[in-house]
Amino acid sequence: MRVLIADDAPETRRSIELILSLAPDVELVGSAANGREAVALAATQRPDIALVDVNMPELNGIEAIRQMRARRPELVCIIISAEKDALTLKQAVNAGIAAYLIKPFTAEDVLSLLEKSRSIVLAQRAQAAAPPLRSSRRQLLEEAAAACIKARRTDDVAVKVLETLAAEPDSPRVWLTHLAIIYALRGDWGKLARLAAYLERRQEKP
Repeated sequence: MRVLIADDAPETRRSIELILSLAPDVELVGSAANGREAVALAATQRPDIALVDVNMPELNGIEAIRQMRARRPELVCIIISAEKDALTLKQAVNAGIAAYLIKPFTAEDVLSLLEKSRSIVLAQRAQAAAPPLRSSRRQLLEEAAAACIKARRTDDVAVKVLETLAAEPDSPRVWLTHLAIIYALRGDWGKLARLAAYLERRQEKP
């Protein structure tokens, strides 16, 4: 995963850089000190994930995210803030953020959000895969499903990925089992009942 950091505080950027060094398969492709620099780096370095501070000079984090996602809607953005006030959160959500990181944060906080963001990136790649490339699309879906399960996600993205896999006639039972667990946790009893019936029919087939 290609990651961009944007924060006007050098110590915060350095802290996140050190945490990223602990994450497997993560490449830091840019470190910006203000919003305009972040937008420029996002355009040239094409990160998969951007961690952006809300209060930065020249261009604030929310506007920077709007501009970055206007060019690349698939960019997964995490906003960084010392406060979680309702207005800032609403503006950030409207700008298209995937998550909110509150200062002070721990390495576990950052790594957890990275794992969730990774599952979003993989899910987007799977959905964007061309239909003729069936094996490649299936592989991307399975990677996205594994990432969702590892991050213990039960949101709509996880459901969409697992439902797509479940629709495959030869789908491994492990995906169906995890989908059933998510339905139960979400209280989707109708879907859970239909999935249980489908599993019974599959088991009855010779």
